[in-house]
Amino acid sequence: MKNFKKFSLGALMVSALLITSCQNDEAADNNLQPTIEATGNQGNVIPGKYIVVFKETSVAPAFKILSRTAFTDRGLKAKSVDNISERSISKMNSILDDNGIDKANVTDYYTTKIPAMAMKLNELEYKQLAKDPNIDFIEHDRVVKLEDFQINNVESNQIAQRMAQQTPCGISRAGGFANGAGKSEWIWIVDSGIDLDHPDLNVVTNTTYARNFFPGFSNANDCNGHGTHVAGTAAAINNNIGVVGVSAGAPVVPVRVFGCGPSSSTSTILAGINHVGRFDLPGDVVNLSLGGFFGSGCATRTSYRSAILALSNGGSFVSIAAGNSAANTVNYDPGCINGTNIFTVASMTCNRGFSSFSNYNMNPVDVIATGSSVRSTYLNGGYATLSGTSMAAPHVAGIMHARGGAPRTSGTVRNRGENYPIAVR
Repeated sequence: MKNFKKFSLGALMVSALLITSCQNDEAADNNLQPTIEATGNQGNVIPGKYIVVFKETSVAPAFKILSRTAFTDRGLKAKSVDNISERSISKMNSILDDNGIDKANVTDYYTTKIPAMAMKLNELEYKQLAKDPNIDFIEHDRVVKLEDFQINNVESNQIAQRMAQQTPCGISRAGGFANGAGKSEWIWIVDSGIDLDHPDLNVVTNTTYARNFFPGFSNANDCNGHGTHVAGTAAAINNNIGVVGVSAGAPVVPVRVFGCGPSSSTSTILAGINHVGRFDLPGDVVNLSLGGFFGSGCATRTSYRSAILALSNGGSFVSIAAGNSAANTVNYDPGCINGTNIFTVASMTCNRGFSSFSNYNMNPVDVIATGSSVRSTYLNGGYATLSGTSMAAPHVAGIMHARGGAPRTSGTVRNRGENYPIAVR
């Protein structure tokens, strides 16, 4: 939530990258942005795949144009966004035409939160497009991974439903559960999808909203388990079976950006965020329990950071996992991203000890919640006990949904000379 501090360039998983063989005088003549060199420890670059970000003076994102319009209906908002997006895409394509670049190179357009596109470019096309005055910057697309998480136990649906409903420790530590079923605000789970027919989750299954963006899959049904577990911690139903979430019964919307495995890409995650931006209303919550890469600090100009900041600036609350590398969060994306209505979450144990795997540093970490040995919903109607900051973040997502605002704090966890405020409802 704190205002973003200035760090050294680099570290975001989508670090801004302008590679050119031009000499300095040529770069100045062509108004190219400064070069930011990629290094081997700053993510896994996808060869030939780029994210091209336009200047907002050339192509304005929909949320900026609609910033003074108050929507209460998701369909009406989407209609307005679509009208703007159509014009934005036409403008982007016109710029490609002006540079002699085939529109077939484009794999994704982003128009709701940032004006950008993902596309394939060869070296000559890259150099040509980089000269265009409408372009803000160009960066490599990169591999993104879910945070590593520990699977401590898995229970089938049949076993779990013979047991009385449990209130997991993390829910109690967060101040107990509240009834979120009657609220109009949604919790968007940008993750591996959600088990669409889990009996303990109030899943928004309408395919207008519940969408898959990971190549090779046709729907948002989870085959990894990570997204379903996250959803349950935030919002499992108070129904006498399984577990209960912080904002019990709240509508959870699966935005699938991972498949059955742990790897995805920046461009895919941006597609998911772009989708959320088409429909989100003020007071919605977005949970990003996503991994990243180690670098030298959060850069100030990247598509990923810009998209997340725009989510919060549009009125949504964002909960982000700090990361599981037992290292300084400032060097790990997206946990290092901070801004108004954005909360980076570290992990504690049920006994209020700092989790051994959790990333640390109270700048940019905002709060701490239970991430060790968290029991929640899982695949095929089942339940599982998992550990990770991915499990801590949805506690805060549920808190924000229940409160309709930022979390309160009560008590602290001390680690490395710092006190981490415990997020509560």
